[in-house]
Amino acid sequence: MMCFDVEKIKQNINKSIIVYILGCCCFVCVALWSLWFGYYVIRYQDEHEWPLQLAVISIAGGVLLWEMLRAFRFKNMLPTAYKVTTAQEFPVLFDAIAEVTENLKLSPIHKVYICPDATAAVFIQPYLRNLFFEPKRELVIGLGFLTQMDDEEIRAILYHEFGHYVQQEMKSSISVYVIGQFSRSFVAVKEAEKQGVWRMQIRLQLLLFTYFSMWTCNCINKAYARLAKQMEYDADDVAVNYVGVAVLQKALLHAACVRYNYEVVRWGLQQLQAQNIQVDEPYIALSLVGNYSRPMRRLLSEEVVRRVERLGMLNDSSCIGTKSIQQQAFRMFKRKAGVAQLCPARQFAEWLREGFDIYTRQRLLETSVLLEIHLDRKKHKMPYVDGFYKLLLDGKEIGAGNFIKGYTLKRKTSPGKHTLTTYAPSGLISTPLEFEVEKDGTYRIEMDYKLYVKNGYYNVYGEKCVRLDR
Repeated sequence: MMCFDVEKIKQNINKSIIVYILGCCCFVCVALWSLWFGYYVIRYQDEHEWPLQLAVISIAGGVLLWEMLRAFRFKNMLPTAYKVTTAQEFPVLFDAIAEVTENLKLSPIHKVYICPDATAAVFIQPYLRNLFFEPKRELVIGLGFLTQMDDEEIRAILYHEFGHYVQQEMKSSISVYVIGQFSRSFVAVKEAEKQGVWRMQIRLQLLLFTYFSMWTCNCINKAYARLAKQMEYDADDVAVNYVGVAVLQKALLHAACVRYNYEVVRWGLQQLQAQNIQVDEPYIALSLVGNYSRPMRRLLSEEVVRRVERLGMLNDSSCIGTKSIQQQAFRMFKRKAGVAQLCPARQFAEWLREGFDIYTRQRLLETSVLLEIHLDRKKHKMPYVDGFYKLLLDGKEIGAGNFIKGYTLKRKTSPGKHTLTTYAPSGLISTPLEFEVEKDGTYRIEMDYKLYVKNGYYNVYGEKCVRLDR
């Protein structure tokens, strides 16, 4: 049954990608026709006596083509903390990467980045050529992992990350990623709002294409989200074939703990930074914190816990492996210059031991309230064609909404006052819903919308917020 569902999802994704590409071609044809029509109006005005104002259609076509060209040339700006490393600087890590790619029969890695965080990912840049040719893979791995995990655990992580690229599903993933980046790069909608009386004429084609992109990519992303979980499991299976169940389980749990402890250390560093104090060796401090910090299960990622449990009963893998990668990673850390005072790592770790309970209580508090944001299916007769918009909690996007199908979004937040709003490029306004929630409560927000026919827009708003667990 699961296999059937996965195949069906893959077919739906491929169909949506084809629809998107065909839609792009249609919009390009419309834009080219608009340019030709504008030229025709100006060139043969005396013969037809058409008003020159019709030439604004060609401007609209030109704007659309320009924005599509910008989107196709879109390049992700990598975080400034990502620093390229080479085989000469980090030979042990590159040996491990070469072993993994050779065993998986993948082409060599294009670039390797080191960052300060506790993270690891193999990614591709969203270039249009990646839809047609084999993409150049790039790896980012954080010092948070490199300085805390042994060689076996690092290899397990690498096998998992590169394992995604031996899956057939990854071909669809690359298409989804490129198309998603392409559709999100339309920034001219907001800029066009400043163009006065010409606004609607000039931005009409661009606005229609933006809505088409949003609709198609919402469909693709929903289907891909269901496929992504299975892809994680498949990548785990690839890693198990090379490192074994016990090592992968150990790596997954250790990585989850390191991520949590890294956030604790970063929180502590921020407290000291306000006083212009820097820890001399933060990654040694992270190791010391790891000696006494074992985060509760509810503070770890639920998905990681599911992945570990899926692999079977936990094995006793307390033996310590080699740490040649870790030893080189510690030497790569560079302390910031211009700091007035340094705090020893051991002293910082002992101070954090006392502040650990404070941080844990804050984390539990941040997710102690459950929100259910709900809209009934077909609550009103209008509209006849569904539309989509973004839901924002305190200005941050938390999901997508619609008019016809209805939805129930579940999100966790902290106690206190919050504001819920909605956003779409055009045709929608939002009356903010301000509400207050209490610790450990479950609340339901009923959404509604109203059509203002005269003005031609919808007002989407939160109607009421009620507590469910009383």
